[in-house]
Amino acid sequence: MTKYELAMLMVSIMSLAGMVGPLTLNVIAMGHRPPNDYEGQDTGKIDVTKEWDKLDLDDREEVKRYIFECGRLRLPVSNTHRIATEPFTVTIRGKERTFPKGTTIFIPMILGMIDEAFWGPTTFKFDHNRENLCPYSMIFHSVGDRTNGRICPGREIALNMLTEVLIELGKVR
Repeated sequence: MTKYELAMLMVSIMSLAGMVGPLTLNVIAMGHRPPNDYEGQDTGKIDVTKEWDKLDLDDREEVKRYIFECGRLRLPVSNTHRIATEPFTVTIRGKERTFPKGTTIFIPMILGMIDEAFWGPTTFKFDHNRENLCPYSMIFHSVGDRTNGRICPGREIALNMLTEVLIELGKVR
């Protein structure tokens, strides 16, 4: 890879990590885009700004938990992918199917964020103080701080920037 190609790749990565992802999460956390409206649930009716108004804006950790809960109910980026490094077999509708090495595997992270078996009976309710929210959040393409080489490179920048924005704007709302 040439220096130019590397520079172009880094500009692409940083624009996604530093601009697109944080902007999307910001739009969600500021209430401009409601949580997803899941069938049979009232999540689409949740007004996150009412939750924002209840926050102790002097408690940065509480504001961060609010961001994580907003993202849990509507991920800024809802899926990712992996490339199979070897052939694999899965059972689909009771029938085994084998896929070759190089197959792109779609990973719908949003399903992990609304799994009632994990999040419990309040899965579709807004609760920024829910147990294990941050350690198991997938809003930054990882499971909390654990990663297998896949995590948003702009995570800390985005989280700190959005925390500051929500604190300052929350004081003048």
